[in-house]
Amino acid sequence: MLNVFSEGEGAVHTSDGVRIFYRTAGEGERTLLFMHGWGGSGSGSFWTPLLRHLDPENLRFVLVDLRGHGRSEHTRDGFTTERFAEDMFEVADHVGARELIPVGYSMSGRWAQWMACSRPECVVGQVLVGPAPASAMPLTPELADDWVQSVATREGYHRFETRFTKNALPDDILDDCFAAVQSTPEFSLRETLRMCAQAGFAEKLSLVKVPTVVIGGLHDPILTPDYLRQQVAAKIPGARLALLDCGHNLPLEMPRETAAVIEGFMAGLASLSKPRGLKNAREPGL
Repeated sequence: MLNVFSEGEGAVHTSDGVRIFYRTAGEGERTLLFMHGWGGSGSGSFWTPLLRHLDPENLRFVLVDLRGHGRSEHTRDGFTTERFAEDMFEVADHVGARELIPVGYSMSGRWAQWMACSRPECVVGQVLVGPAPASAMPLTPELADDWVQSVATREGYHRFETRFTKNALPDDILDDCFAAVQSTPEFSLRETLRMCAQAGFAEKLSLVKVPTVVIGGLHDPILTPDYLRQQVAAKIPGARLALLDCGHNLPLEMPRETAAVIEGFMAGLASLSKPRGLKNAREPGL
């Protein structure tokens, strides 16, 4: 069994002076950079069930706390898609990864797609797990109020998660996720929702030739299969959509099956040459 937290940890001070925390495991040539969802962290155990089912041979795992989350600096600056993506590239530089495969869950699917747009020479593939799209999502201030209030208590958080999952999660897993969201400032919770509601960069995706797999839940009530097909997979040339029998929380509801899709994708990458893509793009308004 892989203990993903036994290998090492570190931090990088970004070019705008913010401390970003990360954990690593493995010493393989391929680097998978894992980015968590809303209110989550990479320093907790959210990714552990999934990583236990990934073969670590020839791979290196980097698990990041986004700025304003977990053990990264709880700054109020830099809450833009462009800056979040730049943070990830600076973490990659810090660990010596010249090429990487971003694994973006939920809201981080948006940052992952921008990484492929802005520096395709560094991104050799991307795994988008229940991802937010590159276009604006209908996340209103009223919805943000509801979500922030819902996760304020343990009981409320457990009820909140059941709104988005099909397969019931054990209390200890939910408690670990609740601990992560409790450590996330309300400012970060609201700002990341605002970022996903902004006008995006979907028109740029057609110019990017980065191998992509989109993994979705058949019963996801917020990022439904049709939504992922139309707003994510259809926008990225050659992207494949894989659907699992679960809700939104794929890494916890079906970790073995999610890992199997990722391993299949990684095997396909081994047979591909490095793709060409769009260079020096900038997201409007960021």
